[in-house]
Amino acid sequence: MKIWLTIFTPYQTVQMQIAALTSYLRYSNIDVAYSEYYIFSGESFEKHRNQVREDILREKPDIVGFSTYDMNYHHTLDCASFIKELNPHIKVIVGGHTASVVPFEFLDHECIDFVGKGEGEETLKELAHALENDLPLNDIKSLYWKNENGEVITNEARPLMETLDDLPFIDREIVEYQHSKIDYLPFLMGRGCPYKCDYCGNEAIKDLAPNSEAWSRYRSPEHVIEEILLCREKYDFKYVFFYDDVFCLKLDWLVKFKALYKKHFPNTPYICLLRPEMAKDERRMKLLGESGCMEVHMGVESGSYEYRTNMLGRHMSNEVILRAIDNLKKHNIRINTFLMVGMPDESCLDMLKSIAFIWKIRPSSVQTGIFYPLKGTPSYDYCVKNNLINWKKRKELVVYSYDTSLNVNFLKRYFIIFCKWLLSGIPVLTHFKLQLIPRFFKIQYRLWFQRRVDYT
Repeated sequence: MKIWLTIFTPYQTVQMQIAALTSYLRYSNIDVAYSEYYIFSGESFEKHRNQVREDILREKPDIVGFSTYDMNYHHTLDCASFIKELNPHIKVIVGGHTASVVPFEFLDHECIDFVGKGEGEETLKELAHALENDLPLNDIKSLYWKNENGEVITNEARPLMETLDDLPFIDREIVEYQHSKIDYLPFLMGRGCPYKCDYCGNEAIKDLAPNSEAWSRYRSPEHVIEEILLCREKYDFKYVFFYDDVFCLKLDWLVKFKALYKKHFPNTPYICLLRPEMAKDERRMKLLGESGCMEVHMGVESGSYEYRTNMLGRHMSNEVILRAIDNLKKHNIRINTFLMVGMPDESCLDMLKSIAFIWKIRPSSVQTGIFYPLKGTPSYDYCVKNNLINWKKRKELVVYSYDTSLNVNFLKRYFIIFCKWLLSGIPVLTHFKLQLIPRFFKIQYRLWFQRRVDYT
C-alpha cells in the first residue's frame, strides 16, 4: 500500500507539517512519496496537469492525500478529478485546515473519497491498513467517508496526541530540505496555540478533538535538543527557526531549554514566534535572550486598539505591546512584527493608526499581509453575513500579499495596497535621519525648477 502526499502552495518553503506526517507513516512501515506544486494568483490547475500525470505514473500510489487550505481549494479539487480520470481505483483523501472545517464541501465531489479531520497521522495509517486488508472503516476515528450508497459516514472524533516525545523526528529528506537553498533549520517543537483570534485558522479546528483542552502541547527540551543535534550532523545551517505558533515560555521548560541549548549550540542563534502578552514578562525575555534567541516574530495585526480588540479578538492594549517591544530590545532581540490591512470594516483611519503605531515602536522588520477570511473562523462568518467577500477575486488569490478579496471600491483597494507596502517599508525609512527628508524635497524642488528654466 503506497501513499502519495501532495500540496499546491505559493510558498517555496519546507512543509514541516507534511514532513511530520510522512515521518510517522514511514515509522509505521508505510511506503510514502511526496510532491509539491507551486501556484500563483490567477493560475489554474492546467499548468500542472502534465507534471501530475508523470508523478502518478512514476509513483503508482494506492492513496493520494492532499493538504488543503482555503487558497488551494480549487487546485486540489481539479487535481483530484484529474487523478480519478487517470486511475479511478486510486483513493483520494483530503486533510488540513479547510478539509477539517468544511468536510462535506469536499465529499460533495465524486473525486474525493475521504476526509481526515484534525491531526492525520493515526487516521492515515489506519486507513492504509484497512484498505490493504479490506477491513471496515467505521472504527477509524476522525475519518469522514462515503459508503457504497454514496452516504457520508462521520466517524467518532480522534483525541489529540498529548505526548509529542513519542513521535518520530521530522523527515526532512522527503521535502528535500537539503536542496531548499535556505540557511536555517526549520523546526517544530510543539503543536497548537493557547490563544483565540477571530481570524486565525487555529480557532476553526482547535475544538474538533474531545480533549481540546490539550490543544497547545510541547515536546520536552531534551527531545528538542536531541533532534537539533541529529540535524547538525546531517545539514549545514546558520540558525534555527522555530515555526511553532508561539514559543514555549513555561518557566521550568525555558530554564531547562536555555541550559541545554547554550551547552550544545553556543554559536547557533534561533528565531521564534511570541505573543505580546508573553513578551511583557522581562524575566522570561532575559532567559530567551540568554538562551540564544536573536529575533522574535510577533503579531500586532492592527495599530488600532479598538479594532484589534473588537474585530480580531486580540485583547491586548497598546501599552502591553510597547512593554513587550521594550523588553525585547533591552535584551538585544530583534523584532519582526506581523500586521494586516484591508480587514472587514477597517477604516482608512484604522490603517493610518497602524502606520503611526509601527513608526512609533520601530521594529527591526515588518511583515504585512492583506486580510483573507479563512473558512470556519468568526471573521469569515462575519464577512459572509455582511456580504463583504468578492468571490471571484477570492478564487483567484493564492497569497495574502498582493490584493484584497473583499468588496471595496477602487480608491480603498489601492489605499489598502499602498498601506501594505508602506508598513513593510517603515523599518527602512526609520534608518534615515529625519532631517534628510526636508533636504530631499528641497533638492527635488531645485531640480524641477532648473528643468523648467531650461525648458523655457
